[in-house]
Amino acid sequence: MTPCPNLTPRLAWTFGLVLLLTGCQTLAPPPLTDSGFCARAQAAIVGAVPPAETEVFTDFTAFTKSKPAVRPLYTRQYVRLQDGDPQRPVLISCKMKTADHIVSEYGAGQAGEDRGCRYVNELTLRAVEASLPRSLHRTVVFDEDVVTTDGPVWLAPYAYARVDAAGVLRLQSKAMKNDWLDPRYANSPPQFRGTRYCHFVAPEYLRRLLQGETPQAP
Repeated sequence: MTPCPNLTPRLAWTFGLVLLLTGCQTLAPPPLTDSGFCARAQAAIVGAVPPAETEVFTDFTAFTKSKPAVRPLYTRQYVRLQDGDPQRPVLISCKMKTADHIVSEYGAGQAGEDRGCRYVNELTLRAVEASLPRSLHRTVVFDEDVVTTDGPVWLAPYAYARVDAAGVLRLQSKAMKNDWLDPRYANSPPQFRGTRYCHFVAPEYLRRLLQGETPQAP
């Protein structure tokens, strides 16, 4: 049998899929919500090559007023907690930059095709599954992202995790996407252009859902 790598929780988010494909039977450490989550999401969602830094907000109002930056590449992160418990994150909100803004700033090949917010949720699921025995794996459906160009709509509560009538766990991201080169925004202030926002399910919350916890109301 293939030897099992000793992954840290931070690396498990990236390499969880590798564990599943190697047939390794040793469970990976549970992936955790950390201060670099949105920076990794920036790289994953648009294939961004320049490494991003992340500013983490604990004040929601301050987060709503913040904007990501392209040079240096900076994401903004806010974590919603269950009952205010820092050990029980449920949703990670990331403000990132679009692929076309990164390419416009850094050059061709510095970003790729936008994979959608749900792609990051899929990566999170792979990492969470790698930390759980196969008996706790269940069918998870990733609904299409809800996409808006309006900030208040993006910030409004929504059902990001639910169980449907058939008992299937369904996850959904809500996104805001305003491309840098979209002619509709040519006359807009630069800070409002090239914005790629996503809400992602927190790995700890997804792990609890796979273990049988009922999704909470938004």
